[in-house]
Amino acid sequence: MEFRETNAVENLALQIKNSNEKAFNTLFELLWRPMLTYASSLLMDDTLAKDMVQDVWMDFWQRRKEIEIQNTKAYLYKAIRYRCYNHLRDSKLNKIQLEVANSICITSEVEQNDDVVELYTRINNVIASLPQRCQEIFKLSRINNINNREIANQLNISQRSVENQISFALRKLRKDIATVKVLFSFF
Repeated sequence: MEFRETNAVENLALQIKNSNEKAFNTLFELLWRPMLTYASSLLMDDTLAKDMVQDVWMDFWQRRKEIEIQNTKAYLYKAIRYRCYNHLRDSKLNKIQLEVANSICITSEVEQNDDVVELYTRINNVIASLPQRCQEIFKLSRINNINNREIANQLNISQRSVENQISFALRKLRKDIATVKVLFSFF
């Protein structure tokens, strides 16, 4: 069901890029309420949240032809989050209000899914960049759950070679995942 919704959202976004107002209204109806709830949870002010969400939608419509988006739903949620955080940062809040605002850490399901998809893609890219034999051994071990001895017998190589190939693949994955962790820590 989630895949269908994502496809529907992306199809609507494509139509919006071509100035289809009906598609815009459909997407707006689909995402308005959840975005408003998200903004309200950040701002603790329903009226201000409505204004922020409306600003995001107006900006989305005005820039529809120039923005390049991979995941429209994630883009809209990030836009509302940044707009709310910027408002909180710029408003005259007392120290306690600022501490409360900084402690709010609500990650939308969309952002989490987006991060998981990005990580999954990154892992698959690392595996695809491995030498062919290393890929084969790694997939047999980690995806098909075949033990090292069986892999060695199946491929007619030593068990030590299997272990070395798996170690090589894991080192490469760890290195790349560590890079991703560093990048995510800045957001």
